[in-house]
Amino acid sequence: MRRRHLAIGLALCLMLGATNARAGYPDRLITLIVPFAAGGANDSIARLLANKLGPVLGQTVVVENRPGGGTVIGSAAVARARADGYTILLASAAHTINPHILKNIPYDTLQDFTPISQLTRTAYILVTSQASRFDRIGDLVTAGTAPNGQITFASSGTGSAPHLAGQLFATLSGANAMHIPYQGGAPALVGVLRGDVDMYFSSIAGARPFIESKQMRALGVSGGKRLAMLPDIPTISEQGVRGFAIDGWYGVVGPANLPADVVAALNAGILKALADPDLVSRLKPEGEEVVGSNPESFDALLRRELARYGTIVATAGLKPH
Repeated sequence: MRRRHLAIGLALCLMLGATNARAGYPDRLITLIVPFAAGGANDSIARLLANKLGPVLGQTVVVENRPGGGTVIGSAAVARARADGYTILLASAAHTINPHILKNIPYDTLQDFTPISQLTRTAYILVTSQASRFDRIGDLVTAGTAPNGQITFASSGTGSAPHLAGQLFATLSGANAMHIPYQGGAPALVGVLRGDVDMYFSSIAGARPFIESKQMRALGVSGGKRLAMLPDIPTISEQGVRGFAIDGWYGVVGPANLPADVVAALNAGILKALADPDLVSRLKPEGEEVVGSNPESFDALLRRELARYGTIVATAGLKPH
């Protein structure tokens, strides 16, 4: 009986210790994995968030870049991580595109992750060279739907969000549009500048210097509504391509089965960090509008995006590779 009482007492102590450890979350460093190489807009956003989130949570948040596989390598690392809230992932549209264009992904996009919060939304800007013959979206549609007509669009790679935006534009406008893939956004912009390709759905951060220097024209915004930072640029849908809407976004997810209290602590910390005026002002040049959301809203966004990109890929006839 004495041994039994000792065993019960030990078990209770362990349980209380575990409860206290959870109650003290976080009590050590948190790793925010970015599934892209250092130096890009995604990396910049992650580091801005980490710098604000750390003090809010009372622990250091470090950014770890794990590029490769079109974000699969970094995402897989988080899917395999212990569900304790100390390893989280910066997710983007690629998270919901990859299941439709890549074979044998080692995780399930929905089941193997816990949504924590959407961070930002943005849109892509459809740009052409200043020297091009296109002054408005209608000019592109007219050229692409004319007898024997064709337009060309660049992308930052096959299966990227700019590629799928171009495919959706072609489908909804009825234009004959040829995809020209480049090895990243910078080469795609160069292709537009040189006139090698007619148009490109660029990030705001990438296109802004060329628009401001009058080397490129911004014809339309890809999202469902105009951007507050670029209120004079109408959406593509407003200009007659009905139903066209592709928004970019960033968010944070963790491994599956994160405890509810850990999710709540991370969500509250992220929302407080996103409310920092300094963070908001520093994200603005990146073309990012702060959103912040509860886990349920972010989960709904992930499900909508997964379904929408599946439809675009199927309509375009793209096959997983």
